[in-house]
Amino acid sequence: MDVTPAPALNWLLAYTKPHGEALAEENLRRQGFETFAPLLRVHRRRREHWHWVEEPLFPRYVFVGVPEGQAWAPIRSTIGVASLVRFGGRVATVPDLLIEELRTAGDLAGPQRTVFLEGQKVRIVGSGYSGLEGVFQMQDGQQRAHVLISLLGRPTGVRVPLDEVVAG
Repeated sequence: MDVTPAPALNWLLAYTKPHGEALAEENLRRQGFETFAPLLRVHRRRREHWHWVEEPLFPRYVFVGVPEGQAWAPIRSTIGVASLVRFGGRVATVPDLLIEELRTAGDLAGPQRTVFLEGQKVRIVGSGYSGLEGVFQMQDGQQRAHVLISLLGRPTGVRVPLDEVVAG
């Protein structure tokens, strides 16, 4: 069985239009280019609720893998791409080692979920208890937490969404 090695890739850096990373990636892949845009999972507040969202680690940039010998000129006119990053008039290349390290770091990160210890001081940042401080008691499933707060001078246990609890 004859196995032909995959052609070596030259990694370039495309500068995208605002919030156009996903569109640029999709259109570059349709043209046969390999793409990589590392994502970062962050906790954001929207309409008084906290949510985990994925955002680009490098906003407006997408790494593009171009096989040796393939023309990279079509990248410039791809929908979602504003330009290729250049230094001194030459298209910048990214070392393979950097791409591999970014991919490895992304694989190791996994889902980012805050884990609290029993008795840890926490603050509630959403729901009707917003702004109150308390003591973490336990996690109730994957989505809720039991927190002990002081209400009317008495310790009271409440259940709140886990994504609305932050370390206090």
